Amino acid sequence: MKKYLILGLALFTISLACEAKDYTKLHIKEMQKSQKYATSKTYFANYAPQVENNLDFELKDPKLIKFAGYKEITDAQYNAKLTKDNIEYARINKFLITRKIDNYNTQAYGEDFYKLYRITEKLIRANNLDFINWRIVIDSDKEFNASSSDTNCITINTGAFDTLINNEDALALLIGHELAHSLLGHAARKAELYKNFKMALRINNHWYYVYRKRKFFSESRKMEFAADVEGAKLALKAGYDLTNARETISFLNTMGNGSDAYSSHPNPKERVQNFDMNRKYFMDEEWIKQGRYNIYNSSVLDCIKSSDRHSVTIARNGKKKVNSVYQPEDLAQLYLRFGYKSYVNGEFEKSVDYFKDYLNINKNNYTVYLYISYAYEALYKQTGKNGYLDSAREFASYAKTLDSNNKYVKEQILAL
Repeated sequence: MKKYLILGLALFTISLACEAKDYTKLHIKEMQKSQKYATSKTYFANYAPQVENNLDFELKDPKLIKFAGYKEITDAQYNAKLTKDNIEYARINKFLITRKIDNYNTQAYGEDFYKLYRITEKLIRANNLDFINWRIVIDSDKEFNASSSDTNCITINTGAFDTLINNEDALALLIGHELAHSLLGHAARKAELYKNFKMALRINNHWYYVYRKRKFFSESRKMEFAADVEGAKLALKAGYDLTNARETISFLNTMGNGSDAYSSHPNPKERVQNFDMNRKYFMDEEWIKQGRYNIYNSSVLDCIKSSDRHSVTIARNGKKKVNSVYQPEDLAQLYLRFGYKSYVNGEFEKSVDYFKDYLNINKNNYTVYLYISYAYEALYKQTGKNGYLDSAREFASYAKTLDSNNKYVKEQILAL
């Protein structure tokens, strides 16, 4: 009986194997999966989210929160400066285009170097990064990638360059990301983390080793998030459109979301979310004005053929003063910016929290007390709770003690 059962099972299996497979049904099942993984859908998902506060009352904002370090440059002044600079750019373009190419298989064309030079030079001047020589390398690698090394060397793979070649805003974000890694000291920080990770190998403790290993990759992912945001700030100050630049992040999102505890780069979907969330708190008008001021007050940076003949060097400004070079935002600036933008975006409780964090650092800025009063007043209008109105009056009175004759402080106290 058992023999017949085995024989019957074997014949059944053979009949299944011989039966023609329905490839049309197979295709239909596969196309169902494509609704989730389709590249185009992923690429354009939430491509340009808009910030709306949906308030039913007028928001008080006398535009008092500004950042120092620049004077406003008129369009006429700025355009005249660009016209003057274009004469020098024409010389550099001719120099790069007519370069001798030693090996077409390993060396990029002069046109490509010029394109990257112009974008990078603009980022450098707009953000006061011209205190050192910056080197630009084009690597003949088809992978969509770029990297920074040796503090001042930016490498762009042809895979990334060719993908974004028609979108200078996106290339600016890509280059800005790598500049940010250098400016934020990520190479040194990673080296320190890696040293601790390797030292853990010498200790006969499995869990300590796992902790150090996870720590290294966790911190590496956080650095990528920071470079995405800081790179976007550098691009914005240089006048690049961050809506168009978002193509860089969107393209990464099409490459899959596989990231685990031992990956040095974040999940691409999380990078999109990080970019969009932080983008809501940018000081667009202020930073664009800062960038224009920096470009107006600087000269075209020369482009020098590097000694390796496969890269170019953007020459530093030898007269740069220490107090005028790029510095990342300090905590006070961060709290001030996030407090103000939260308020403008209609996130009033978050705004109060950020402003109070700022006051822990600097208690002498009357505008912060005034804006906290505005935020509490807005919360009162939303909820009708008298406690918010009391807080609005309290912080308006604090502002008065710091600047009793201020027009806006007087108006707020009268309104309350």
